[in-house]
Amino acid sequence: MHKLLAKEPESKERPADRPRRLVVELGRRAAADLGWLVEEEEVNKTTVVNRAIQVYRLLIETQRNGGSIIVSDPKRGDSPLRIVA
Repeated sequence: MHKLLAKEPESKERPADRPRRLVVELGRRAAADLGWLVEEEEVNKTTVVNRAIQVYRLLIETQRNGGSIIVSDPKRGDSPLRIVA
């Protein structure tokens, strides 16, 4: 497993706009995908994770509202993007 290590500060009185730290344990596939994205986009892991959270939230909110997000791929055609529980 690949780990992103960080430590949460002891104080619980943190300003709302202050960055949060998170410890995440990734499986091999997720770690490989994260590494690929970092290299492909030339950004750091934090940026990739922040972007992924934004996309995930948009997808979940869209699904909950009865909508869908369509991925259009020239090789595979159009297909809905769904999160299956």
